Amino acid sequence: MVPKRIKTILEFDLVIVGAGSSGSVIAGTLAEKTNLSILVLEAGGSDLRPDIKVPIGYGMTFFNPKVNWCYASTPQKNLNGRSLYIPRGKVLGGSASINAMVYLRGQKNDFEDWASSSGEELGWDSVRSTYEAIEGIRDNLGKKKVYVSDVSKDHELMVQDFIKSGKRLGFNQKRDLNDDSPEGIGHYPISTNNGMRWTASDGFLKPAMRLGNLTVFKNAQVTKLITSNGRVTEVEFVKGKSELKKIKTRIGAVLTAGAINTPHLLMLSGIGPEESLKNNGIEIVHAEENIGQNLQDHLGIDYLYESNAASLNRVLGSWSGRIKSAFKYLINRSGPFALSVNQGGGFVNWKSQTGVPNIQLYFNPLTYSIKRNQKKRQLLKTDKFDGFAIGFQPCRPKSRGQVMLNSSEPRDPLLIDMNFLGNDSDLHDVRAGIECIEKLLDNKELRDITVKEKSVALGGKTMEEKLDDFRNRSVSIYHLCGTCRIGNDPRKAPVSNEFKLRGLNNLWVADASLFPNVTSGNINAPVMMLAVKAAKSIFKQLGKI
Repeated sequence: MVPKRIKTILEFDLVIVGAGSSGSVIAGTLAEKTNLSILVLEAGGSDLRPDIKVPIGYGMTFFNPKVNWCYASTPQKNLNGRSLYIPRGKVLGGSASINAMVYLRGQKNDFEDWASSSGEELGWDSVRSTYEAIEGIRDNLGKKKVYVSDVSKDHELMVQDFIKSGKRLGFNQKRDLNDDSPEGIGHYPISTNNGMRWTASDGFLKPAMRLGNLTVFKNAQVTKLITSNGRVTEVEFVKGKSELKKIKTRIGAVLTAGAINTPHLLMLSGIGPEESLKNNGIEIVHAEENIGQNLQDHLGIDYLYESNAASLNRVLGSWSGRIKSAFKYLINRSGPFALSVNQGGGFVNWKSQTGVPNIQLYFNPLTYSIKRNQKKRQLLKTDKFDGFAIGFQPCRPKSRGQVMLNSSEPRDPLLIDMNFLGNDSDLHDVRAGIECIEKLLDNKELRDITVKEKSVALGGKTMEEKLDDFRNRSVSIYHLCGTCRIGNDPRKAPVSNEFKLRGLNNLWVADASLFPNVTSGNINAPVMMLAVKAAKSIFKQLGKI
């Protein structure tokens, strides 16, 4: 339970809720460009931890409640009633501090769709220019805001077998999976700098914290926005188990808490679907039926194989391998500890109904198992044999879920219904992905290094049996977005193209909840790009206040 006693402590011009990728970009940019007093409230703690900064450490943060909200979905009726695990970052840097670090801009058609509902500012030409700008900016010390590292030279050799197999199927080999035409396969670029994880917290927030106008409160969970006459006037938060505290805001607030926590806070504050607010005893401030709707995510699956080729299993799965890798990392910040296990992959067109790539592939030179009742990801306890995992996710699912209030208690999690495979058309791309994986595995390059299957034998099964396996084993890829959609049409989009929540005069939203549609691949790069655009827009609006 949240303490009831309230203490007012300070007053700021602008309050930003959440220090993830978007919150770090917004806070850092506005602190540098204005003299406003800015407060960032982050529910988690510091990201200066070995399990965060050492890239391979993300396996240890996967179930760690100290840095992870550890959410779960409601039972998914189209996945045989399974509840899926949903990790979300609760730490400086947000989910970018616990993810697999893959940096992908997305495909041109993703942003053409954004432009159709929100305007050309979110179209490909404008988006590409923003990416090019933030990937090239350096501060006074010569450090970049955003680092995109090509670490392909350190990847396992078996990744080349995957790429060669794909070339046999007509897939282009791409040197850069972030160019204007990303269709093809290659080595994934990652968000690291000198062998260490690099997030927007490192690039935007921390440099700005040296300025006198930016303050960050860690371990401060926001519980309510207090409004008066259509304006946010105060922000309530609780720090640990201590008393409830209150911040006054002179200008307004920016929500950057993510696709789950942003709509949750809005609903706790009386902004959301009217019936749900009433049912949970929350006074209605602004009825907005679309808050929490339009939830999207990618759904994917891995197929595991024992291999006769060297893999990360022998490196990370033994004490000698781990010690050798640790020394290599400590000496020159290289080797397996400096990498993501997501090494190969890309975007391919396999029987696409839209004419654009419909499948994202993953090739990981490692295998491990997560037991159902064991909340531990075994990245450092791999299988004893060499192996690889090959998998896919459909790029642009049409299914839409929702997040709903479970109670008026801020520390009670939302009900998260992903509604995976709720749209029957999504099954087309699932079938396509399964067929694509089978064809890749049947080519000489992968066939020659495969000893036997370790998850499911695809050969000899009917497509219905393969689909049932998908329903039984597929998982969220943790690309949640869309729950406070931005757009032109107020009947569909609760957030205007100025990033302002409709119905309130001084409340902006600037995180993954804005996505009109999920982009084709990993979403951290689009989140940062969108936050840069939001910061630019908010800065202009502040000049008119």
